[in-house]
Amino acid sequence: MFFYGGGTSWDKSAEGYTFWHNVLSDLGRTISYSGVPNTVSSPMFNVALSFFGICIIVIYLSMGKNFLRPYWLMLIILIGGIISGTGIVIIGFAPDDILSNYHMLGVWMWALPLFAVLLLFIINAVINRIYDILLFITSMLAIALFIHIGQGVTGMWSPIVAATQKIVVYLNITWYLWICRKISAQEITTFS
Repeated sequence: MFFYGGGTSWDKSAEGYTFWHNVLSDLGRTISYSGVPNTVSSPMFNVALSFFGICIIVIYLSMGKNFLRPYWLMLIILIGGIISGTGIVIIGFAPDDILSNYHMLGVWMWALPLFAVLLLFIINAVINRIYDILLFITSMLAIALFIHIGQGVTGMWSPIVAATQKIVVYLNITWYLWICRKISAQEITTFS
């Protein structure tokens, strides 16, 4: 954000990165909205985002067949998670200003399967009466993501969308950290 060349889709003359008015993908643009080459921010953001997508795929592959029962549920979550992580990688490799169609394909590949995965986690937790912090975070993320998907489907574009995106992304990162914690706990008990 510090190195972003400036401008938003609403105000090309805005200085630097405006947290509530720029979307995260603006950091990956090769040319910022102000017309300044984004030579530092773009590669940093795109590499980091692609790495995050690869990490997401690794997280799902690390869940193992006993992470959730029944096995078919875990298999569906695994497939959805890998598609979602691949979407993040595509976003990283497709800057919005030069590969907009692929960028948006990556966004939808990330969001829709993630939403399905979240719903499956919620259904599984309710059926098994597992009311914990992970269910709370999962539910909050599902609600925020549902709102954000609705913004995309309706073509809404405003600073509210940028703010919602930040909420979704930070909740998503928190959710993955809790999933990693749960995977680690499972591995500890498995090897004990």
